[in-house]
This record gives sequence, C-alpha cells and structure tokens, in this order.
Amino acid sequence: MKHVLSITIGLMLLVLPADAVETLKPWQEKALQLIKQEKKVLDARWKMPSRNVLHVAMKPDGTRRDGFAEYLCMLFGDAGAPKGELKSVFIFDPATYKAYLEGGSGRHMGMAICR
Repeated sequence: MKHVLSITIGLMLLVLPADAVETLKPWQEKALQLIKQEKKVLDARWKMPSRNVLHVAMKPDGTRRDGFAEYLCMLFGDAGAPKGELKSVFIFDPATYKAYLEGGSGRHMGMAICR
C-alpha cells in the first residue's frame, strides 16, 4: 500500500504545471503585485518562475502590446529584480491567456525580453 501511495504522489508531482510547485522569489512577488495594480492589466502570473516568464492578460484593442510589455519590464527593477538576469513578459487577450493557463496555446499580443 505504501508503494502505491508513493507512486501516486510521485505521478501527481510530475503532471503538475511547473508554476504550481515553484515558489516565487521576493522580487517576483513584488513585481506581480505592481503589475496587477496597472489599470490595463486584467490578470498576471508567473508561468515559469525559475525562468522568469510572466504571462499577462489585457483587453485587446487591435494594436501590438510590445511597448506595454517593455514598460512592465521596467517595473521589475522597481521590484528589486537582479540586473542581468533574463526576464520575459508575454501579453495575451483574456481568452488566449485562459487557454495558456489550461495548457493550451495561442498567439500573444505583445512581448518583451529584458534584463
């Protein structure tokens, strides 16, 4: 019985998304708090905290959101992010964002890679 329980728990850990078991660094928590305070942001979460990949949901207005993603990169510095460490921001419309959270795929409206 112990082996069955161990195997079951091990399999559950394997199928959990990476962001479900990773803990956020203090600067990541602060950055998330700052980003969620932005009026245009509907939701945000670290998709892969160990790789500093942030997914953000915004309402689409037909334009690219690369500039806004770059602005969000600037907030990482305000949150105390280490300089030189690679960080990525991807902005999605709400439907695509939801699909990504559920393991699906889609096209982003904007992105920025920052250090």
